[in-house]
Amino acid sequence: MAKRDAEVVATLARELGYPNEVESIRERIRAISRSDLDLLLVAVDAMDRPIGFVQAHRVCIIEVGFRVEILGLVVSSSARRSGIGRRLIDEAERWAKHIGAEAVSVRSNTKRTEAHLFYPALGYTKIKTQAVYEKAAR
Repeated sequence: MAKRDAEVVATLARELGYPNEVESIRERIRAISRSDLDLLLVAVDAMDRPIGFVQAHRVCIIEVGFRVEILGLVVSSSARRSGIGRRLIDEAERWAKHIGAEAVSVRSNTKRTEAHLFYPALGYTKIKTQAVYEKAAR
């Protein structure tokens, strides 16, 4: 993923209900790209048009160990069910293995019913249900 992908990434994120300004996405891509903690990939079609992306993050959590968390996976509604999501997950898993992670995890909103079929089909096991809380940083 590069700064030039910001517009399509913003469009794809909007499809899942995450509206963002293109410049905000561009700044995030720039910041994330400076770190070796994240994997950012864009999938393109045969015409080299971006149709999906994945963001994965390496993390070491005291109680569960070294793992990769898939933070975002979005495939354009026009390209879903064509294997793009599976290929993006495969790349995240390949990266996890390369860096020696013990596991790959992903969180999915309960309203994303297709995702709750997709991940188990790839061998992922649901291990818990949780609430997510947020507070603005000040």
